[in-house]
Amino acid sequence: MSNFLNIMIPEELKEQVHNCIRCGLCMSTCPVYKQLFFEGASPRGKIQLIKKVLEGKLEPSANFARLLGTCLLCETCTVTCPSGVQLDRLMKAMRAELLSRFSLPWEKRTLFNLLSGSRLLPFCMFWGRTLENPLRFLLPSQGRVGTIPFSKLPRLNARPLISQYPEVVRPDGARVGRVLYFVGCATNYLSENVGRSVIAILSRLGVEVIIPRGQMCCGFPICLAGARKAALKNIRRNLQVFDPTTVDAVIVDCATCGAALKEEYPRVLEEMGEGKAAEAARRLGQKVLDISQYLSRFDLGKNLRPVESRVTYHDPCHLLRTQKVKEEPRSLLKGIPGLEFVEMEGADLCCGGGGTFQVEHPEVAAGITANKIQAILETRADLVATGCPGCRLQIHGNLKDDRIRVVHPVELLALALS
Repeated sequence: MSNFLNIMIPEELKEQVHNCIRCGLCMSTCPVYKQLFFEGASPRGKIQLIKKVLEGKLEPSANFARLLGTCLLCETCTVTCPSGVQLDRLMKAMRAELLSRFSLPWEKRTLFNLLSGSRLLPFCMFWGRTLENPLRFLLPSQGRVGTIPFSKLPRLNARPLISQYPEVVRPDGARVGRVLYFVGCATNYLSENVGRSVIAILSRLGVEVIIPRGQMCCGFPICLAGARKAALKNIRRNLQVFDPTTVDAVIVDCATCGAALKEEYPRVLEEMGEGKAAEAARRLGQKVLDISQYLSRFDLGKNLRPVESRVTYHDPCHLLRTQKVKEEPRSLLKGIPGLEFVEMEGADLCCGGGGTFQVEHPEVAAGITANKIQAILETRADLVATGCPGCRLQIHGNLKDDRIRVVHPVELLALALS
């Protein structure tokens, strides 16, 4: 047995590699395999390689690390596996192990240093806003970030969303509820309209919204790359500032942030031997709700005015498979009078974004995203709703028809309530 992998990976996960019966069902649903068509790119191929490493029959190499990087962590294989192998957990734990031998590329180290710095991120966002227009002018017109043209990159908010509101936002009328709001980096710095919509809707419904100061990036992107130690600072800070005991719920408008707070925090902390913090994370996770779940508690119908349009919905992986949220966003959209809802083919399939995946593997991502774009076009919808900022960025960035808007469901709901 190799000594290389004796830490961090729980025994229950190590044992699961022996449950793979090589049936290949995971290959029929894996978006990456369906683009690359070789065994090593499939979940089945990866798990067999991991098994060899765990048995000490294969020494981990840089190529092995790169192969594990060709995975969107969309969890489709985990859902599909008839033997119950949790491939996504195994992949995440293995990536964390590999970092002890193979360091991250400098681009990722820089990004993660930015996300794990409580002062560095606001500082960089300030100068980013200040220099945004001149820098955009200098960018080459044909340039891209991964599959996304420079011209379709989002603009920074004029001010961080958190600084636009007091820490406690009182409701319009009598208080019927009280929530903590985890804003997340995307809403705070890029998608202020989403945050404004969330706060406006909740205030209208009589819910007091508390926006804790000192909240940081959820740390999920850092964890997914394997840099769990770097994410600990974010996790500990968020556990400190989010006390779930005095509120009805902790609400999140980002699928990835919700997955982190609800599922990933307790799991990662437990695997890192942080038992006390893991227990606190479990208590927090029990109160975490996606905004669509929380709003489904209310009867909104009588307050909504018509929004004449045609909308389709894309399921973010972290909302559908990690958090098991499927019907609530659809119900909200279907409840808006005048808004015609049409289901797209393969709404539950990954869009190809995968955080930094589309930057690291643009050719693979392009093929996956092209299928999603085609499905959207076939609906003839003029709106695409989805609750993940990464998915919105990926879909908007690859849609060539600018008449189709990509929005968060709460933006349409806020419009109907206005």
